[in-house]
Amino acid sequence: MAQKRRSSKQKKTADRRSIALCAAGGIGAILLSLIICLIVFDIRPAATTSAAVSSTPLPYDAGAPFSISDLTTAQLTQIRQQGRMNVSDGPRGISIGDSLDKVLERYPTDYVGEQPDDMQILYCASYFENQNGLMTALPPRGLLTVDNGAITVTLLAPTAAYPAGTKDSYGSYEHVYCLYTVDPDSMAISEIVLGIDQ
Repeated sequence: MAQKRRSSKQKKTADRRSIALCAAGGIGAILLSLIICLIVFDIRPAATTSAAVSSTPLPYDAGAPFSISDLTTAQLTQIRQQGRMNVSDGPRGISIGDSLDKVLERYPTDYVGEQPDDMQILYCASYFENQNGLMTALPPRGLLTVDNGAITVTLLAPTAAYPAGTKDSYGSYEHVYCLYTVDPDSMAISEIVLGIDQ
């Protein structure tokens, strides 16, 4: 009888161990399947990937004018929905607090033709007299203006190439723009606005 009890007790202990091992094995198999799915299907939270995209500056050529390619897909989507948006990190790695010199280093400043009295042309496709007799800088263009002490760098570019011969009618085409407002005391960027003009 004592042997039956021992045998029964050993059987119960063996059954408990079997149940515990099966449960642990099942949990392990589920966890392993989950990890494999995460690796194979690259499941990550959307916020992590979009934050990385918007904070990483796109590649650029400092000799090339501002263009639609300077904007991220997220920025383009937002300005198409809202018309314009304020950002702390603008195109070409320029952020609020950076100097005016940094802006001028990252865009062309090679225009050497006639300059208007109220602004400095940094670059433009053409500088011409429009049908109203006013001199006009054809986009893509970069302008630096000083108005009552406020300094603004305005970059304007068509979203697609103009048809040949476009001059006076350039305003009827879609453009993207970037405005850098500069604090005249510190000469640092105080505001960056991205927008689309349709």
